[in-house]
Amino acid sequence: MGLIIHAPNVHQGGGRTLLNALLANADQSACCVVDERMTTTNINPCVAICSIKPTLVGRLKAEVLLAKNSKSGDTVLCFGNLPPLIKSQATVKVFLQNRYLFGHHDFSRFSIATRLRLQLERWWFRTRMQSHYKIIVQSQTMQRELKHSLGFESLVLPFVATGTNQSVSGNHNMDEIKEFDFVYVSSAEPHKNHAALLDAWAILANQGVYPNLALTVSESSPVAQLIERYKSSHGLKITNFGTLQHGEVQSLYANSKALIFPSKLESFGLPLLEAQQLGMPILAPELDYVRDVVEPSETFNADSPTSIARAVMRHMNIENAKSQPICAAEFLARIQETGQA
Repeated sequence: MGLIIHAPNVHQGGGRTLLNALLANADQSACCVVDERMTTTNINPCVAICSIKPTLVGRLKAEVLLAKNSKSGDTVLCFGNLPPLIKSQATVKVFLQNRYLFGHHDFSRFSIATRLRLQLERWWFRTRMQSHYKIIVQSQTMQRELKHSLGFESLVLPFVATGTNQSVSGNHNMDEIKEFDFVYVSSAEPHKNHAALLDAWAILANQGVYPNLALTVSESSPVAQLIERYKSSHGLKITNFGTLQHGEVQSLYANSKALIFPSKLESFGLPLLEAQQLGMPILAPELDYVRDVVEPSETFNADSPTSIARAVMRHMNIENAKSQPICAAEFLARIQETGQA
């Protein structure tokens, strides 16, 4: 009886952080199939690692490898959202993190290649899930929406790399001088909503407010180019650090006063929990996935850059100018003044 961690499509972001935590805690009976781009750290040396090329042929080879090596009595943890392509007699647990694999979503902002991949993965997830497989999700919102969309039952079992059970560790000293007013730890997918965040920062700049913001999107992504355009056109104080390792992310948290998290769709929102454990203030949308894990300091409408900007100003104790109504007589007087000008 052994454990097989099947993760041939995990190599970045929160998935990489969680997978590294699993590999560090797995015992000698475990083996793991990983994407060759996966950067592994602190792995138990007894764990056998098999690296797979990130191609369609490589993925198919990984599925054949899994079918050949898993048997009744083994536990297979599918850590990349998808169940085995070839039916398995092992005890299969599917760790589902990708909300795009079920439900109704607008894929128009994605590239054609990404849309095709998502449609294939949605078909794979829907048709290859067997009745004796178990699905693990990280939030009640995921559990509820999966049941509503496909009728699949699931177990809510979130975990974090740090392994702490404390809500707040209290080690984030707000009195220390920090370089960044806000940090947003996120990749560059459309649902991460960087465009609205940048619009909000432009609105703030138009009011003479220039918070320091740290971002972590790939330097080769269109979002990184968009960041540079906004910085140039509005004089925004934004630093994009590119893709970071987990330890580097922790250092960035330590150098930031608050987390802002405008993402519109999450399976769990790991940075939210990480920030809460550090005692950081959190600004986030008024969405179910947020309150599944944290109580934010300020909330906003993720579709409204103005709402995001106002939440930032509330957090920074900056009064937002309000429109003051006038009486009808003064209105007419103003109109006449305008006409005479």
